[in-house]
Amino acid sequence: MKDKPSPNYQIEDIIEVEDNILSLEDIVRLANNRKRIQEYEIRYKDCLYSTILMSLTHERYTETEAKLLWNAIVAHMKSLNNNLGRQVGIAVASLDYLSNIKNELSDPLIIEERKSNFVAEATTKDELTGLYVREVFDVILNKEIDEANRTRSPLCLLMLDIDDFKKINDRYGHQEGDTVLNKLGTLLNSSVREMDTAVRYGGEELAIIMPRISLKKALNAAQRIRESIEKTQFNNFSVTVSIGVSQSSDLLKTPMDLIRSADNALYEAKERGKNLVVAASIPE
Repeated sequence: MKDKPSPNYQIEDIIEVEDNILSLEDIVRLANNRKRIQEYEIRYKDCLYSTILMSLTHERYTETEAKLLWNAIVAHMKSLNNNLGRQVGIAVASLDYLSNIKNELSDPLIIEERKSNFVAEATTKDELTGLYVREVFDVILNKEIDEANRTRSPLCLLMLDIDDFKKINDRYGHQEGDTVLNKLGTLLNSSVREMDTAVRYGGEELAIIMPRISLKKALNAAQRIRESIEKTQFNNFSVTVSIGVSQSSDLLKTPMDLIRSADNALYEAKERGKNLVVAASIPE
């Protein structure tokens, strides 16, 4: 097996599995082109599907098992694409199917090793902000809260909203609004740890999943992000964000619990004057 990738390893780069190398681009093409699958079956002989699954999950399957799983994953991807009205990609479909439907992955590397060598940037990142898309957020938060509940380790969620973003669009135009989103996406990506996941949650609302961190440290990180954004200059104007921070607990044990708690704290930050970081109150 090859050495583990360095911290600077990019998610969109190639996946190395022993002496075989499959790029994520190749895997995406295999999922969408039957003729290419046939070509690769000849090239890889009796190990194509096990190689694909090893590349995606770092888990070993027999060729027969892997082929059945691969066909099911491709069908699941098509179903997700149809239901969501967008191309979610083979990476998200694989993790969702194996983790949430088949329960095949008890400790997926997408969580543990820089989101592993699993998520293809082209299919899982928002083009404007460079942040992960909402579908990735849903999958990762689900797995992270399961891990937090199982290991009794802390998991924090930051929900961020750009203050008065509509006024920015109205006054400076939507192009400037897009510039704000792009710049803030870059700032968030450079501010989070390798194990964190920064996401465009929707519109001007952003989110950061932060595993294995105390509430105090998550609040400190949120304050640093808020201050950095406040100091960022655009064309003759600046922006601020309000941030709500929640932490998993015995009373916040599901993704919806954590989201609702962070959203309530975000709403409180808005009510208290904006440009604030507020910790969620502890449920009684």
